[in-house]
Formats: sequence, C-alpha cells, structure tokens
Amino acid sequence: MTERLFWRDAYMKEFSAKVLFIRDGGLVLDRTCFFPEGGGQASDSGTLNGVRITNLRADGDEILHFVEDPSRFKEGQEIHGAIDWERRYRIMRLHSGAHVVFFCFRAKFDADCTASSGRVDEEKERSDYLFTKELTSEILNTIEDCANETIARGLDVKIWFEDAEAREMNPWTGATASIESGLRRKWKIEGFPEMECGGTHVKNTSEIGRIVLKKGKNPGRGRKRIEVYLA
Repeated sequence: MTERLFWRDAYMKEFSAKVLFIRDGGLVLDRTCFFPEGGGQASDSGTLNGVRITNLRADGDEILHFVEDPSRFKEGQEIHGAIDWERRYRIMRLHSGAHVVFFCFRAKFDADCTASSGRVDEEKERSDYLFTKELTSEILNTIEDCANETIARGLDVKIWFEDAEAREMNPWTGATASIESGLRRKWKIEGFPEMECGGTHVKNTSEIGRIVLKKGKNPGRGRKRIEVYLA
C-alpha cells in the first residue's frame, strides 16, 4: 500500500520514502506526494533521487512510479522525491477554480447543468457541460465575473473524508454508473454545496487569482466545452 501524502498535505514538495518493490517496470513506494492521473487531473512530474519520472499510475492501493532509469533502484532502497512544484501549484489553482466555475453555472445560469469529461493540467481545465438552456457569450461573461468575485472573497477550501451511500448516478456529471458505498473525499467552500473530488486543491480561493473562461471545441451530443485559464 502506498500512503498518499498529497491528500494529507497538497503543498508538500519533497519527501522521503522506501521502495517496497518494482512491478512492471514501476517503483511502488511506501509513501508518495506524487499525484497519479485520476479524476481528470494530470499526473505530477518530478524526480526520484534525481531521476526523472516519466509516468505515474494508480493500481488499487498502490502507486507505480515509472522513471527514466529503473536500474538505479532496488527493493528496500531509501529514496528522496521532489515534485515539479510550479506545475503542481498551477494545477491546484486551476482545479479549484474549475469547481468554483461549476457552481457559478448552477447558481447563476442553469441549476440542472452537469459537467463531465473534465481534464486539468498546468495549461488549462476543460469540462464538457450539458445545459438545459442556450449558453451565450453574455452568459459566459457573467459566469466569469461570478467566479472571479467568488475567488476574490478569499474563501477557505474545506477538504475531508466522509462515508457515502451507494448510488446509481453521479450528481455532478450526470453519468449513470453504480458506485459502491464507502469513504469519499469532499470539497467545499462557503456559499456552495459540497462535491466529491480526489484531486489536489488550494487552501483558500484567493490563491487561484483571476481566471478567464473560453468556449472550446464542442465534443458533440449537445455538450458545450468550457475552458478555464489562469489570467
């Protein structure tokens, strides 16, 4: 099992760990602050003992770290990891900003909208929205203003784990999929409902800074792609 240090402290930049074993060319550590791609958030980048990480993959309770030269590592070895902090922090800011945008859409435009197929990296966040109303450029400007006003209020971002019941539909994406009961990681800011999210986030909305919204290339099936950028 790999302890996920990024859930304990998303601001951790370096850490020490032990190589439990090597499987399929990937190093499984006892602990890590490297976030593996999941939930639409891109994997972290960085180094282990100065060796560049090429990929990260979650496999159940374990996280596999793929490096440029795996021959430099062995089972039981103590290692030092360092993430690319500037990249991670941009992702955190964009990810938190995207949640604010989602709830602004629900509060100011379409209470029944859903957003799926999200993807966030250091460049932008994009989500494919399904609206029940026609989205205009004026409405998009209104949502951008709402999001920036909310961000500027300097609201604390609350994150916690909570037991959740089984369900047949995701209330945020609208996707129909059986999800078993169990622990869920929650995200919330003042004035908006909570939502589930396993990604990394800032502690306060003021860290996000101003954002810019743009319409992306629509993916079809009636969905509208909205892209979030840091100004």
